[in-house]
Amino acid sequence: MYNDQLFAGGVHSVFLADWELLCRTPMVIRNGQQITYRDSASTKTRYHDIQLKWQSKDSQGFEVAALHYGYEIRGTHVDSYHFVPPSSIRGALRSWSIRHLIHPSLYPALSQPPKDDADGIAAHKICLRKGLEKRNTGCELIASLFGLAADESEADMPSNAGRLHIETERFAGTGLRPVDVSGVSMTTADGPENVRREMAVRNPLDHITHASLSGGLHHFLEVRSGETFKVHLRIINPLDCDLGLVGLWVRELNDGMLRIGALSSIGRGRMEVQNQAYELWKRSNAPKLQGHAFLREEESSSRSNDILAGIWVRYAVPSEALLKFADYLEDFTGGCADVSLS
Repeated sequence: MYNDQLFAGGVHSVFLADWELLCRTPMVIRNGQQITYRDSASTKTRYHDIQLKWQSKDSQGFEVAALHYGYEIRGTHVDSYHFVPPSSIRGALRSWSIRHLIHPSLYPALSQPPKDDADGIAAHKICLRKGLEKRNTGCELIASLFGLAADESEADMPSNAGRLHIETERFAGTGLRPVDVSGVSMTTADGPENVRREMAVRNPLDHITHASLSGGLHHFLEVRSGETFKVHLRIINPLDCDLGLVGLWVRELNDGMLRIGALSSIGRGRMEVQNQAYELWKRSNAPKLQGHAFLREEESSSRSNDILAGIWVRYAVPSEALLKFADYLEDFTGGCADVSLS
């Protein structure tokens, strides 16, 4: 039976993964906000003297969906910047893991129904208990890594924070204000400027007639292909299967089967793990991984001023060794014949 007290015995080891992801296709990360652009060209003609305004739509402008951004205070100024939120990475990894490691009949166990859906909540509880009864359903691994949420009134349901923590770094460019619009440069007077962007257009089709929907034309900003950003993953008290799962994530990212952001169905969000590095830090009395032979003990670290240096033992994990840990996933998935495990 699943024990949601994941750290009752303390923290004895941590697995650190650093990725540099390259956008092989444009990437869309939305934040639900609309900004304005103006076009001096007449109707149904090519763009002319277009300008992007980081403000709400006015009577002379057109709406465009904003690309995800954040703010920071520097002295007396408020600066904005584009970045990929950790929740986007986490959501993509979790979704892929559920689809490939868990039987479809147990999907309701890992998705919370609306609070006003009494039947859905009851089915969710039954399915979750069923999935967590046995280790080989895959639910235990997903719950342990990504966490389980329960309402305050559901004291009888398991709830825990996940062992996986994700951080991302902002795009590292500067002075990249112009936005590409079908080969035309759109100027921007304000807003973020740390990544190359383009404005794309979608015109949804009617499902019956396959004609363009009236009023369906909309514009959105996206990160251009060729841009890079960094992701840092941290797994507390890692298991052999965790390292194998990271190896599968890398493989699927490079193959284009695991994508980041929105609109993946129309080719957006394909990544390539351009650079990767892995470290395992352990207490001297920490449980030994079954794949310990794949690790390499090292005294030095590429991480400057690491708080674990001199306290725990550091092991380098070669990137090519990660998939060797994938066999240990079968203990959590019942040895299912899934393409991801072949």
